Amino acid sequence: MWSELWANLWSSIFFTLFRPMLKWILRLVTGKCELLRITYEENAGSQRTKRIEKSLKLSKNPFLKCLVVSYDDIEVDEATNEVLKIKDIIIEVHSQFSRCFQNCLNQIISYKRLLDEVESIRTTPYDSKNQEHEEKLLKLWTILMPDTKLKSRISKQWTDIGFQGEDPRTDFRGMGILGLNQLLYFGEKYTTEARHVLSQSHHPQYGYSCAIVGINLTSMIYNQLKSRKLRTHFYNKPSSACIDDFHEIYCYLFQEFNKFWFNEKPKDIMEFSRLRDKFNRKILNQLKNPQTVLQNVTSNGG
Repeated sequence: MWSELWANLWSSIFFTLFRPMLKWILRLVTGKCELLRITYEENAGSQRTKRIEKSLKLSKNPFLKCLVVSYDDIEVDEATNEVLKIKDIIIEVHSQFSRCFQNCLNQIISYKRLLDEVESIRTTPYDSKNQEHEEKLLKLWTILMPDTKLKSRISKQWTDIGFQGEDPRTDFRGMGILGLNQLLYFGEKYTTEARHVLSQSHHPQYGYSCAIVGINLTSMIYNQLKSRKLRTHFYNKPSSACIDDFHEIYCYLFQEFNKFWFNEKPKDIMEFSRLRDKFNRKILNQLKNPQTVLQNVTSNGG
């Protein structure tokens, strides 16, 4: 208890007193504000963008703070010009700053917008009365089981691709339509790989419920996104984050989990929770490396 109180007190003193003083001294010595120093000290990538994000978040200037808090109506070019004025940065002297800062700000804003989009999809429940939802589900079956006809919408056949019962609708409760969208994205874009994973999930000794595992992986990467752990991946990519990028991580991790599962040689399916958590820790450890990018899948065709 006391150690926590001291830690909070020290943190408060540092950020209210020592940090502003240190920034003032460094600006006096180097002739550069903190944002400018970061762009000189860090190469493009997650380290630079995270430091820029932290600097903006801790800024006492309302406009700078707003860039990482209320980001909905921000125009990156206009925001960058305003930052130049606020920080008295002479563009003719520091010609690379605008481009570097714009890239970082784009990454920061696109990550937050991606989180909002993912959350919106996740909280949309699967609706069996929604024709689009039903078509997606039936399409998933057709892609994964091209040689087997689904006899009816409510059928025990759904367990063949790893759902728990006769109606997959009930399995999407936790992740909503996001769980189905990700399964379908994997099946559509990486058909060969998805069918291979499904085939391996039928292993007589190490088999698992493919669709249920897929929904669990959706939950895992959603939590990684929400906890901001995935910033490492997205801030190392030159482009702005979008929903397809999120799905690409899912496709990569589904294949990685499949390899991981068989390497672990579980005694039975009851070990799933333990191994899922172990796999999650493995990925989180990878994301601690500032250079990490969760590689995209290379399609072999469908």
